[in-house]
Amino acid sequence: MLKIEGVNAGYGKFHVLFDINTFIEDRKVTVIVGPNGSGKSTFLKTICGLTTIYSGKILFGEKEITRMPSHQVARMGVAYLPQIGSVFLNLNVKENLLMASYTLKSDEAQKSIKEVLEYFPILKSYYHRK
Repeated sequence: MLKIEGVNAGYGKFHVLFDINTFIEDRKVTVIVGPNGSGKSTFLKTICGLTTIYSGKILFGEKEITRMPSHQVARMGVAYLPQIGSVFLNLNVKENLLMASYTLKSDEAQKSIKEVLEYFPILKSYYHRK
């Protein structure tokens, strides 16, 4: 569960997010939609500890992560991957999925990858393709 309560955040003194409140259930697909410049990326970066949070609270499960350093948030399984086609360009689909699950124990990672392949069966045919 991810709960955001009254979050105001941005970059230094540049205030981008104003009084954000939302609740995201476990194991649910959630879509964030908006035009360019509306704060979608800043919202995700804020959850991951990559922006300045002026006020409000972020809970992941029962743990408050509001001002937790980003490396600690990542260890909890929360991460931000920017939409850049060349981030893991030299990795195949399997390697990309392994990178996405690097914070999990081996058996949890394998289970997670299996679930992804069940949700997106077309990935199986591209599993070893870059």
